[in-house]
Amino acid sequence: MREIDDSWSTAALIEAAFLEKHGCEPDSPCPATVALHARGNREVLEAALTLCRSLDLEGRSLGAAILGELGFPDRTFPEECCDALVGLLHHDPSQEVVTSAVYALGHLGNRRCDPDLLALKDHPEPAIRKGVAFSLIGTTLPAAVPVLLQLMEDLHEETRDWATTTLGQAVCFDSDEIRDALLRRAATDSDDITRGEALCGLGRRGDRRGVPLLIKELARIDEQCTSCVQEAAKAYLGIDEDEDVASEELIDASRATRH
Repeated sequence: MREIDDSWSTAALIEAAFLEKHGCEPDSPCPATVALHARGNREVLEAALTLCRSLDLEGRSLGAAILGELGFPDRTFPEECCDALVGLLHHDPSQEVVTSAVYALGHLGNRRCDPDLLALKDHPEPAIRKGVAFSLIGTTLPAAVPVLLQLMEDLHEETRDWATTTLGQAVCFDSDEIRDALLRRAATDSDDITRGEALCGLGRRGDRRGVPLLIKELARIDEQCTSCVQEAAKAYLGIDEDEDVASEELIDASRATRH
C-alpha cells in the first residue's frame, strides 16, 4: 500500500482501514485509522456514525474505533461520539462491537459514560471486563471504587492489572479498603506489572507498608516491570518520575526510609 497522505479522501482512508484491520493489534490503531483520527472533521464523524449503523460487525467496530479518538490529540465532537458509542454498548448484538465500543469510550475519556461502563462489570467476556477497568482511568465517580475493587480480584490477569492501575492512579479516592486491596495485589499477584502498579498506588498514598515489597521488587532484575516499580519507588521517595535514577540508588534510599 502506498504511503497515506492528506490527499486521500475520507472514503479511501476508510477502505484502507478495513484492509489494514487484520494486520494490526486490537488496541493499536492502523495508519489509516490514525489519519482519520487526525482529520477529525464533520465528514469523518458522519462516515464513522454511518459505519456504526452498518449491518457489518467489522464496520461497526471500525466506526467505534474512529469515534474513540476523533480529532486526536484533542477531541472533536465528543458528545456526539459518546452518544453513538453508548448506543453500541446498550444495543449492539455483537460482543466484538461492544468490546470495541468499551475501549473507544476509554480513549474518548468522556466521564458521563462512566455509569454505562460500570454496568458491564460482571460481563462474562474477560476482554470487556478488562475494557471497563481500562476505560475508567480518570474517573472521579465514587460508584467506580467498589467496581474497581471487584475487578482487582478478577481471575483474568489483564483485568486485574488495569483495575489496579486505574484505582492506583485515582488518588482522589483513599481508604483503608483501597490501601489493603493495593497491598494484597502488591504482595500476592502472580503478574509482575500488576504488583508494580499496586506499589505505585500505595506510594502515591504514602502507605509505608509497601516499602519492604518495593525493595524486594527493585532487587529483582526484571526488565518487563522495571519502569512501574521504579515509578513506585519515586512516588514513595518524592522523586520526580522523569528523573533518571538507578535501581540500586532507589533500593538504598528506600531502605533508609525504614529506619
